[in-house]
Amino acid sequence: MHSARPAICMDVAAWAKRLGLPVKTLHPPVIDEVRPYVNDDPVAQEEFRKHRASLERSQTLVTIDGATIRDAVGFVELPDGQICYEGNWWLPYLQTHPAYKRRFPPRRRRLGGNIYSLLCLWGSEFYHWFHDVLARLEMALPHLPADTRFLINSNPKAWQLDSLVAYGIGSAQLEFQPSGTDTMVERLWFATPIGHSSFGSGLVMRRVAGRLQRHFDDDMSAVPPRKRLYISRAKAAFGRIVSENEISPFLEEHGFEKVLAEDLSLAEQVKLFGTAAAIVSGHGAGLTNLIYCMAGSVVGEIYVGGVPPAYLVMSKQQG
Repeated sequence: MHSARPAICMDVAAWAKRLGLPVKTLHPPVIDEVRPYVNDDPVAQEEFRKHRASLERSQTLVTIDGATIRDAVGFVELPDGQICYEGNWWLPYLQTHPAYKRRFPPRRRRLGGNIYSLLCLWGSEFYHWFHDVLARLEMALPHLPADTRFLINSNPKAWQLDSLVAYGIGSAQLEFQPSGTDTMVERLWFATPIGHSSFGSGLVMRRVAGRLQRHFDDDMSAVPPRKRLYISRAKAAFGRIVSENEISPFLEEHGFEKVLAEDLSLAEQVKLFGTAAAIVSGHGAGLTNLIYCMAGSVVGEIYVGGVPPAYLVMSKQQG
């Protein structure tokens, strides 16, 4: 059942060009945008080396007839049986995933018309949704047909649906991908990643943040109060600060307001973090909200050795 080893296509744009399929370049490589911000951190240097090929590749929009979207993770199976690597972040993740190794999916179905997939590895998690999924959509959306429907994980979270409304995508345009289902689509519009999940484009993230701020904030021209925010992970399943009760009084003494981001709607998060002069948090998804901060804000990340350098680089890219 789990012994399949299909061939892996590492560059879907090159594959499509060989077959004469439509390929449109959406965004240039991000390597020069990322390079200045990795020198001071050994983990960032290692991530840069490991994923350099992705950083050197332009983002493209490829149109594929007869592709299959595998399971809720969204692996793209090309018509010739190859599995598309892009959107899965690291080759071992793809090669060890059951959706890659499985010979016979529990369920198959077909979708007609134009389909754009919002699925990718960890795509329904907060950071990856905004940094990976929405960044790709930001660049691809103007080039999609008007009748495109969007494939999304089943039981999407409220903040996923709320963010899509900012892109003009409502529930009537969504197709839900249940776990354990492979979906063959008549015509897939596949946007490749902008760089890698560890390192993307600060310019594109500013576009994503700006779109959401315009959608949720009625009066962006008003000068907001500058706040200091401590993002607590007290409700998180892992990565909690074990000494939080000891450091909280110290933070309060210095004007920091404690925030549980999971208790806030997306609109509330967008507005609140747009007022931040400083953020302190343990490494975790709440730091994604730094994209709404004004330039010159301060970000303090509490982390253990070896954590991904995504927020380090994002902070520097955003100024």
